[in-house]
Amino acid sequence: MNKEKILSALLVLLCWAGIQPVVAQIALSPSFVFIDGKSGVGDLYVSNKGDKPYEVSISFAFGYPSSDSAGNQVMNYSDSAAYKQFALDPMVRAFPRSFILAAGKQRTVRIQVVPGERKKEGFFYTRLKVMAKPQSTEVTETTVEGVSTKISFNFEQITAVFYHRGKVSTGIKVKKLDVTQVDTLLQIRSHLKPTGNAPFIGSMFAKLKDTKGSVLAESQGTTTVYFDVIRSMDLKIAGVPRGTYTLELSFETRRNDMIASDLVQAPPTVFEQPIVIR
Repeated sequence: MNKEKILSALLVLLCWAGIQPVVAQIALSPSFVFIDGKSGVGDLYVSNKGDKPYEVSISFAFGYPSSDSAGNQVMNYSDSAAYKQFALDPMVRAFPRSFILAAGKQRTVRIQVVPGERKKEGFFYTRLKVMAKPQSTEVTETTVEGVSTKISFNFEQITAVFYHRGKVSTGIKVKKLDVTQVDTLLQIRSHLKPTGNAPFIGSMFAKLKDTKGSVLAESQGTTTVYFDVIRSMDLKIAGVPRGTYTLELSFETRRNDMIASDLVQAPPTVFEQPIVIR
């Protein structure tokens, strides 16, 4: 008698600065969901670009990007104190929560703040998980005589959902800057602290300047600061002569993947520190 070994493979995609699907079958738009402060509604568009139908389900899980001691970005899903203060989960609903998405079709998922919660002021957030499972498709491959393997692929994508109402503010403070030179690379670790009652969501810029203010090297990237965190950035300094320079870090509430009006705005923050290139 033939024996079958059933394997289920789960591919998980985490969203830090936007959604980059591992597979082309299921796509989400926009990359981040901002719920309108007046209507209490935001939309997520789920598209099936494959040739088979998918079973799609929506769920929420409170979490935010943090860091380890080395400045590597990690997700924190276990902060109960932050949940009580900032979690959008008890306030929000998704319609529909599950559906069949036919091949080549798109479905709008409406993310709505519960009417009774819309008077609450502050900044709230969560993570929205989209699980897509082939409706009835299995891939079967015979590995050895009498034994076959059936594999079904479930694809999970995660994006952030934000909602704010009333008086909200944000900002950033550089507590400390650790800089290490490795050959022609500066490894920058910024110890950051948010100010205000909303997380800082924006961009980080690093510039290496000489005594005349000329920029000899620069780098940039997106960043988020929900609580005290370490953010890392590398700066290439190939061709920069040995000597003493000024390392300038600046933080701005703007990103290419987000509309400016969706972001809580703050004046730019600039931090400078002398640095010796060996």
